[in-house]
Amino acid sequence: MPESESCQRGSEEAVPLYDRLIPREEGHPMSDQFEIVDTGDARGRGLRSKVPFRKGERVARLSGVLTNHTTIDTIQIIPTLHLHDPWFCRFLLHGCNPNLAIDVTVMEAMATRDIRPGDYLTIDYRATEDVIEFQFPCHCGAENCCRWMRGRLEEPNEAGRAFLER
Repeated sequence: MPESESCQRGSEEAVPLYDRLIPREEGHPMSDQFEIVDTGDARGRGLRSKVPFRKGERVARLSGVLTNHTTIDTIQIIPTLHLHDPWFCRFLLHGCNPNLAIDVTVMEAMATRDIRPGDYLTIDYRATEDVIEFQFPCHCGAENCCRWMRGRLEEPNEAGRAFLER
């Protein structure tokens, strides 16, 4: 498209990241706030902020479909109830020193420290999950890195034990 046409149209309208089947709520994540990108490393695709957030600020209101089992797309609410959210939570990367915390009592992601545009959004999976879908090596790079990601009630599996012995 010619540059003049682009300028005439203005910037594109922000769209919800949640599927149209999820009823809209104030605070839901929007495309002008976040982008899903390939990290270019072992972490795969992640969610990157396009705007700043201050420590303690709500980053997003969470929604999804309730299920009674864990998957790669879920956040544990209670031991027998999980929020299936393949649109936003699915792309929150693990970090041992995360910039987000999930408050399941109000279904919100809160900034645990200031977040700058371009920062990947991270949570500590151990803070939300008793058991995770699959264990994996942690690549977060934090000083306090756990090195092997697992749920808070799990012991490292065989691959994890071998990885941690190195």
